Amino acid sequence: MKLKTFQAKTMAEALEQVKRQLGKDAVILHTRAFTKGGVLGLGGRPMVEITAARSVSDLPVYARTAKMPRRSGSQCATAEGAASQMAPAATEPSLRREVASSALSAEMGALKSLVHELVRETRRARGPSLPDDLLDTYLRLAEAQVSEEIAEDLVSRVRDELGEAGLRDREAARRRLAGYIESMLPTAGPIQVSTKGGPTVIALVGATGVGKTTTIAKLAANFRLRENRKVGLITVDTYRIAAVEQLRTYAQIIDVPLEVVMTPTQLPASLERLSHCDVVLIDTAGRSQNDPVRMSELKAYLEQAKPHEVHLVLSSTSSQPVIDQVLERFSELDIDRVIFTKLDEAIGFGVILTSLQKVSAQLSYVTAGQDVPDDIEIGQASRVADLILGADLTGSVASA
Repeated sequence: MKLKTFQAKTMAEALEQVKRQLGKDAVILHTRAFTKGGVLGLGGRPMVEITAARSVSDLPVYARTAKMPRRSGSQCATAEGAASQMAPAATEPSLRREVASSALSAEMGALKSLVHELVRETRRARGPSLPDDLLDTYLRLAEAQVSEEIAEDLVSRVRDELGEAGLRDREAARRRLAGYIESMLPTAGPIQVSTKGGPTVIALVGATGVGKTTTIAKLAANFRLRENRKVGLITVDTYRIAAVEQLRTYAQIIDVPLEVVMTPTQLPASLERLSHCDVVLIDTAGRSQNDPVRMSELKAYLEQAKPHEVHLVLSSTSSQPVIDQVLERFSELDIDRVIFTKLDEAIGFGVILTSLQKVSAQLSYVTAGQDVPDDIEIGQASRVADLILGADLTGSVASA
């Protein structure tokens, strides 16, 4: 097989090598991006790799027959034999489509790489004066959606504490960086249910579409099915279409009572009917941070409910400016805890760190997925720090 592999710092450079050595009609089989060496960018270099052949005739047999129909009898005894017996008219259109698809994928990869590098160079130009290894770590933190101010502070603290000699121990630098991030993540642990003086009342608030109702269902199912608690549900979300029916369905599945409240003055009576429960979870309607009238109405509900804790639900898919607006407006409600949802859809996990630095509340839970009662875990500083530093989201999940 006459395949060659090319590595370069950028997709554009790798493609240029392919064209220079194999010609402009070269067939690209595979592209990938990776980091060469280092930990968290400390000593590592971003690289791209392209595997290519000079022409279709140089392709391995499996590539030339990948999309060909199977033949019966002796004609398909081996893939190589089938390839040699296929008429050129039958094979070339399929090969041309495959080659065109590979070329398009390579061009898209090159464009994505160029945009990525442009963003990195812009951040590098505006970034702090740091050694190359630490500057790359700073850029990686920024790409993880950590604010530039916090990212600069983190790498500066690592540099000042370890010094140039200490930075050569990449694992030690990573542990130190993770430790600093953990220290900046206030966590509350799970909801503590009191056994005296009536039910523990918990209210979830937040903007529209952040996942409050699904999160309520996950919490209720865990309390009911895993902790054997008596759970009651209240919904005041009578604005969103089918919102009541959605929560009613969850309530029926896990066999817990549900109260539907239309006005703030109805809340005390509903809480009284659920006074036999250990915990009562209140699902509120989504409120735009730009709608002061609706925010005032939500505040009236909370004044009647007098919850023990108010958890603000934030989506990790939201941009930091949007989250900042939500934090500013919802701070009027005396938020105690923060829940981050949709981690499985997030671009970066740094928004959790940046947001918790701007609100006087602790992280209680995070969610990643729609499954009830699963896909929810207790917010742990070490877990979030690992995610920010590039850990896989599909690791072990702590019980909620």
